[in-house]
Formats: sequence, structure tokens, C-alpha cells
Amino acid sequence: MAPFFSIILPTYNRARMLPGALETVKLQTFQDYEVLIVDDGSADETPRMIREWTRDPRFKYHRLEKNIGNMYCRNLALGMASGSWITNIDSDDFWTLDRLDEFAKYFSAHPNAGFVFSNGYLHRYGRIIGTAFAHDRPIKEGRVPGHYAVGEEFLPYLTTNLAIPRAHYQKYGSYRKDMVILDNELYARMLEDGVEAGVIRKPLAVRRIHGGQVTHKWIEEYPEAVEALKAGNAPPQTMAVEKEKLVYEFSNYLLRNLQPAEARQFMLRELGEKAKQSRLYRQSFVPAILLGAAKAVRKAWLMARYHPLWAGPEVQEVYRLINPLIAAENSRY
Repeated sequence: MAPFFSIILPTYNRARMLPGALETVKLQTFQDYEVLIVDDGSADETPRMIREWTRDPRFKYHRLEKNIGNMYCRNLALGMASGSWITNIDSDDFWTLDRLDEFAKYFSAHPNAGFVFSNGYLHRYGRIIGTAFAHDRPIKEGRVPGHYAVGEEFLPYLTTNLAIPRAHYQKYGSYRKDMVILDNELYARMLEDGVEAGVIRKPLAVRRIHGGQVTHKWIEEYPEAVEALKAGNAPPQTMAVEKEKLVYEFSNYLLRNLQPAEARQFMLRELGEKAKQSRLYRQSFVPAILLGAAKAVRKAWLMARYHPLWAGPEVQEVYRLINPLIAAENSRY
């Protein structure tokens, strides 16, 4: 019998962190699932480490001989999937143990929903520093414009927190092969055609932000985001507004990554003289060393503000789950 969930997990050189993600899947209160691990040509201990997990027939492993890319891995896993719902976990993230159970309950209560995402905790500097979105944030559900899949303004989803019926992937196709960074072009096509969005406001995953992640290529991501806007069939006026928002969103990331000159050049290239009216453009003249100092101050503030001693009961429960897993990975390899 086909499982309820097919869980897609692409990975690359994450042998140290991957067992923690897999452990939070294995311990789920809802057990009707398969896990499709696609190794994108890892050169570390991943193939050896994964053997113990594939003793459980629900955990399936496919290794590529060379590194091809995230979208290729996801498409390969989609072809392997047999579950009714496709969901994802990144190899450096965690799930809360009721994650699948909460999604299954939501699907039962909302049979028309086809693009469902939950809230999630954000983990940085050894702290849980908040959630992906505020619990009371207004988020439109049901039928929404396709361009809602692009950016963080309308649907604040993360891939780790998303689930979609496999039938939708069969109808709308796979991730575009030429989209090497972003996956939202496919989601824009789904939403534009009427797939209904749904939101679970409870945090059900832990998204880790850490130095071992691949550095984002924000300028390279921009044209792919524009392609997703086109796939969402945004009207010309909406397209212009949303493209401008993306320019400022990506420029802000560049500034936070201590790349002020790159941010300034990017804004000028995409917006021309209009960019000079923005606060971000003025901030791009701040020297990187001062931006770095401000970033260090912010890190210190976050570490103090979100110290585990001040955490409430729900966050303490999450710490009890993830801290032993993080300690184990720090002693691994």
C-alpha cells in the first residue's frame, strides 16, 4: 500500500547534520511515510552513514555520482515518490515530532487545500530566535494569485514547511531544469491555476541558519524570481511593483551579507535613478566594516534576547528535542 506522505530530502556533504534531520522524521507520531534521500554526489561520509538508515525499508537512498543541483535531486525524488502527499525536509533542519500528524489532520479538515505550509522556528547562534511568521499575521488562504508564491510578502512559506498533493506535481510537471536555485516557479504555476493555499500556524519545523550553508547568490536568484512572477501570470502593473519589491528584498540580503557595493550596483542596474530615492541605496554607502560591526552587535543582542533561560514551555520542549541531536553532530566526524 502506498504511504500517506513521501518525504523528499536532497543532501550534499551533510553527513554530520543529516542524522539529526532523519531522527526527527523517524520519531514522528504519524508513521505512514516514505523518505526519499537523494545524495547530490557527496564527497563526505554520507554514503557510509546512510546505510544504517536504509535498514528501515521506508528510508530509500539514491546517490548521484557527481553534483548536479538541488532541482535535479528534487525532480528525481518526485519520480521515486508513491505517497499521496509530497513534503520536504532539508538535511540541516529538524521537524517537531507532531509535524506529519498536524499536516494529516489539516488535510482531513481542509480537503480542497493543495498548497499547505506551516509555521516554523528559526534557529541561529545556538538559539531559537523566533518563528517564520507571527502567529496572528494575516495570510490569505484559498485561491490566491500565482505571484503570491514569490517573495516573502504574501505566503511566508519555507520548503521545509510545505506539503502538496502528488497529483499536483503530476499535473503541473516538475521543477524547471534551468531553475538551479529557486523552486517557486512551479508553485506560481500551481497557484495561478487555482490550487488552494492553506496555512498551519503552529511551528512544526526548525529552520537552521548557519555558516555551513551554501552562500546565497542573491543577484543570480533575481532572474529566477522574475521567471516565477511570469509563471504566476502577474498583470503588467503588478509585475512592475513586485519586481521592484524583489530588487529591494535581494539588496537587503546583500547588505546583511556585507556586500554594500554589490547591493548598490544591483539596485542601479535594475531600477535606475529611482533606486537613489530608497533608504537601502543610502545604506549601501556604509562601509562593510561598519555593517559588520552592526551585525556583530545584532548577534550579541539576539543571543541575549533569546537565551534559552528566557524561553517559554513550548520552545523549551523544542530545545529538549534538538539540543541532543546538535550535540551528537558536533562529536561526529
